[in-house]
Amino acid sequence: HELRSPLTTFRLYSEMLAEDMVPDAAQRKTYLRTLCEESTRLAHLVENVLSFSRIERGRAPARLTAIPVGTLLTGLTPRLLARAEQAALALNITALESTLQSSVTANATAIEQVLFNLVDNACKYAAHDSQPPRLDLIVAIDSGSVLFTLRDHGPGLSMAQRRKLFLPFSKSATEAAHSAPGVGLGLALSRRLAREMGGELSYAPVEGRGAAFSLRLNLAEG
Repeated sequence: HELRSPLTTFRLYSEMLAEDMVPDAAQRKTYLRTLCEESTRLAHLVENVLSFSRIERGRAPARLTAIPVGTLLTGLTPRLLARAEQAALALNITALESTLQSSVTANATAIEQVLFNLVDNACKYAAHDSQPPRLDLIVAIDSGSVLFTLRDHGPGLSMAQRRKLFLPFSKSATEAAHSAPGVGLGLALSRRLAREMGGELSYAPVEGRGAAFSLRLNLAEG
């Protein structure tokens, strides 16, 4: 379903545009915007599946280096902001200057993939009932680690949902067709990527509405 739906949209809209069947300029712009969004969705899905396949096959993980937290956030923030804006959510990033000047031992691409998965999940599952319509990314030093905590203000998660959060492909075909887009791979992959970097991804209980996930990475030595 996750592949069939966007591919069907691609075929239908591209054929209509190619055959000049959409005379209204505003409608053409809407169709083109939809095609861009669907291509981004497909690229994200393929990125997750390929990464999961690499881990399952036991291939060597990406090289870990010392990355300044400030540099890391500067690089990944535009992609996270763009995804939040698609769901009409604001993204607030909070970090002390001392945290920004610290470094983590990790892989920048893997961190971006994990954090994007978290933001993407929040947009899919919390945006429809977010009070306020906001996501909070809090970055802080904690016990020799740097903690990246992404919190939404949506309806939260039931106990049943929490029990299978990190199970790969946890959605059935029926669930995928009738709930928010996804195959139930993002969180499972994100936890494995975190562990490849010597870190951890976990569900973080919150008071009141919403849900939060924390990515813990080791501070770089020196």
